[in-house]
Amino acid sequence: MSDIRVPAYHLAGGSVGVLLVHGFTASPTELRPLGDHLHQAGFSIQGVRLAGHGTHLDDLARTTRLAWYESVLSGYRELAEHCEQIVAIGLSMGGVLCCQLASERPLAGLCLLAPSFQVRSRFLFLTPWLRVLIRKIAKSPATLQYYEQHGLFSYPAMPVAALGELYRLIGEVRLRLPHIATPCRIYMGMRDRTVEPGSGFAIYNQIGSEKKALTLLHNSNHILSAEPDAHLLFSSIRRFVEHRVIDGNKGHSPKAVPQST
Repeated sequence: MSDIRVPAYHLAGGSVGVLLVHGFTASPTELRPLGDHLHQAGFSIQGVRLAGHGTHLDDLARTTRLAWYESVLSGYRELAEHCEQIVAIGLSMGGVLCCQLASERPLAGLCLLAPSFQVRSRFLFLTPWLRVLIRKIAKSPATLQYYEQHGLFSYPAMPVAALGELYRLIGEVRLRLPHIATPCRIYMGMRDRTVEPGSGFAIYNQIGSEKKALTLLHNSNHILSAEPDAHLLFSSIRRFVEHRVIDGNKGHSPKAVPQST
């Protein structure tokens, strides 16, 4: 077993829990600033470490979308042991996984930060088959410098096998969006070079939540928690979580979801 370089974390607080789910190739460091901000407001925080992440690149190449979701479920269960209400917040692929969670488990609220339902890639749909030809795709020096500048732990490359799992995950969870009833906030960075910013409008229209809103962050790229608009994002999410508490919403039972084949 690999030594865990960036473990999951728990910040004990009140009876309202916040589940934080990071993105593809990333680690719990990605949303830790948001977790600290919400913990200061009195909420219990569970920062998930997705299977295969935060350790070694080879670990990610061996994991599946089922293992990623099991990591989310594990964090949810841990919060549910001592929290009356849970709000799930996911960045990029973490947002997709949180949508899957919302379709199956009761949540008081759902926050999607640049959810990766429409990735800026011409070949993502080919990755389930490219794995036999290409093992990994290196990230650019500028991207690696960004991680270092912001104190983020993320892999320097993307295993093609894991990209294939991401492609399948997106397709499966997109079908679940109309069946989600959880109150939802969607945040998109208008300078996002990883996910199409305009996809936020499609998600807003597709998700079944009656209470929903879309916020555009005009100065932000993809990792919204590390961008110039982060202070606005954090304040908005804090108000959303507080509002869910004031409403006394104990969560929504998910509607029936078509099973994947």
